[in-house]
Amino acid sequence: MYLEMEPLAKMRFDLHVHSNCSDGRDEVRTILRAAVRRGLAGLSITDHDTLQGSLKAMKIIREEKLDLILIPGGEVTTAEGHLLVLGVQELPPRGRSPEETAEMAREQGGITIVPHPYHPFRHAIGRIPDCDAVEVYNSKHLFGIANARARRNAKKLGLPMVAGSDSHFAATVGLGVTEIEAADAEEAVAAIRAGQTRVVGKRTPPRFFIGNTVQSIYTIVRKGVRRGRKV
Repeated sequence: MYLEMEPLAKMRFDLHVHSNCSDGRDEVRTILRAAVRRGLAGLSITDHDTLQGSLKAMKIIREEKLDLILIPGGEVTTAEGHLLVLGVQELPPRGRSPEETAEMAREQGGITIVPHPYHPFRHAIGRIPDCDAVEVYNSKHLFGIANARARRNAKKLGLPMVAGSDSHFAATVGLGVTEIEAADAEEAVAAIRAGQTRVVGKRTPPRFFIGNTVQSIYTIVRKGVRRGRKV
């Protein structure tokens, strides 16, 4: 049964961050340095359908000896919407059902978190599938209605609750925080699975929604240009 508790160490993790390895604006190194400045104990760089951001982050943390725990992860595109997969060495392929994606993650010892499950414009699954935790605070939910619904249904299902910034800019890393007690990525994953979490968050300033939209348009145009060159 899920028990929301306050960890003794109050170690702060941002479990939902995007880099320029997918649709984020900033480089991994910039994101990591921002995380250190904001006093985070760790984070997961959850780029869309790729572990590239996580792999870069692990290398940089080792090279620069940063005091950060990196939980490898990604935001996988399922047949119904997006699903965060953390603590794996290989992401499940895109296009599978949320349940199949979750099972493939568990086979690797990882976990799945359903992000922004009820937000109408964010590739939401629209329900809470068989998963290991629910993102009940997403910093980019301007009015908080979708967050409240996610929290209410997570409690009904007895599922662990987490927060994430869903940051696409280094400046907003750490706005959505999950407090857990962990010495490494494996312990962090285990703590989330056990529901030993506490959710803390601040809303993303509106100016970053505009910037994120511009970045998304730029990414789409850039991909179109690249396809045109290949033809």
